[in-house]
Amino acid sequence: MEQIGRVIGWLKEHFNTPFSATHLAGQAGMSLSSFHQHFKAMSAKSPLQYQMQLRLQEARWLMLSGHIDAADAGFRVGYDSPSQFSREYSRTFGAPPMRDMSRLRANPGYAHGDLRLVTRQAAVMRTQFLPPRFARNIAASAPAIN
Repeated sequence: MEQIGRVIGWLKEHFNTPFSATHLAGQAGMSLSSFHQHFKAMSAKSPLQYQMQLRLQEARWLMLSGHIDAADAGFRVGYDSPSQFSREYSRTFGAPPMRDMSRLRANPGYAHGDLRLVTRQAAVMRTQFLPPRFARNIAASAPAIN
């Protein structure tokens, strides 16, 4: 499972980079079918689903914290198509990006709490499968959720 941990680390560092499952399987030193089976057992997602989750969480955090528009956020996290980004964002967060941001910004208390939640989720995603001493240090720096 150490091999899968290395691949997950690579995905976290390069979430905005296209990849092939064959390449990732090669990095793990596994056959493609074995890689998919082990990756899903560790993360409960396929590599592509895992990358999409990382991208969308990062984009939401960028829009909430930096007040950038959806097209720019989508581009920064690796989406080439604004419409694809918007569809996947809506499916994940229940509303298109700008409507979600308007809702969050219209209620400052909720937006502040949600920013803490999004920041915490991003920290957890980034630290998952790291050695415990590193994960504790990084996750501890994320805002607490009340």
